[in-house]
Amino acid sequence: MEKIKLSRKSPEVLEKLAEVATAKRNAEVVTLREWYDTTPLHTPEVIEYMEKYKQLGRLGKELHNRNVPRVTERFGDGIRTLVEATYTRGTLGFSAPLCAFTCVNKNQVI
Repeated sequence: MEKIKLSRKSPEVLEKLAEVATAKRNAEVVTLREWYDTTPLHTPEVIEYMEKYKQLGRLGKELHNRNVPRVTERFGDGIRTLVEATYTRGTLGFSAPLCAFTCVNKNQVI
């Protein structure tokens, strides 16, 4: 079965973008990247994570694996992400450092 590639201008993607914009206006809702870029002071765990991995993909996956609640789900066509998942800022404030710590120390034996 061949996957159908969605365009960023397809009705499904535009509808999902509108849904995310509405949710963001209703609460302080951010993507992981927006949270990282707009947080003035990061915890040592997040700083260490970024020094090691240089991108937020693993942290996003760890947040998902730990069932951190999302406001809106990630949306894509199986080939790439077209709309990122969103979280409340407060949720990321406490859960992202814990997940960053887990990512950095995952393969270390204590």
